[in-house]
Amino acid sequence: MTWLPIPAVTVPVLLGGLAVVDGAFAGFRAATGRNARIRKRAYALAAARRGAAVSAPGLAATAVVSLTGAAGEGHQYRDLVDAGTRMLAVVAPYAAVVVLSLAAYRLLPMRESTFVILVGLGPLTLVRPAVVAVAVAAAGLGSGGWLIWAAAVTAAVGVLVVEPWVHRRWYREPL
Repeated sequence: MTWLPIPAVTVPVLLGGLAVVDGAFAGFRAATGRNARIRKRAYALAAARRGAAVSAPGLAATAVVSLTGAAGEGHQYRDLVDAGTRMLAVVAPYAAVVVLSLAAYRLLPMRESTFVILVGLGPLTLVRPAVVAVAVAAAGLGSGGWLIWAAAVTAAVGVLVVEPWVHRRWYREPL
């Protein structure tokens, strides 16, 4: 029995985990500002769960495209892992800045946390589609194979469609 090297398992798991966490945040963003209640922890958690659940079909589609194409065309799984590594090189720093901004928002006093929202999380949300596009380009430009492009574009669509989908499905009207 042959074992896969650590990156061959780690890279897809990290990308999948980032996609689910991003989906949870997208669900939260879709619900933000739609509820005027004071206590809305359960509302926010439900929105995050919905976003994470909506991200699952995008992950599944990416896995199907990647694994079916790799098996059918004789492409190497290694090429997919290399492309995923290039995507992580783009997405991981962005995710780290988002996590640091969220930690600052949570830990700082009210005035400073509001400042973090204005200069950190707001603009980071606006540049998110551009970061995803750069990650797709990084994945595809390193290899040029159709499978890499198909998997990267499928992943990008799967990530970017979550927030509009959750918004239209559950949060179109304010409470």
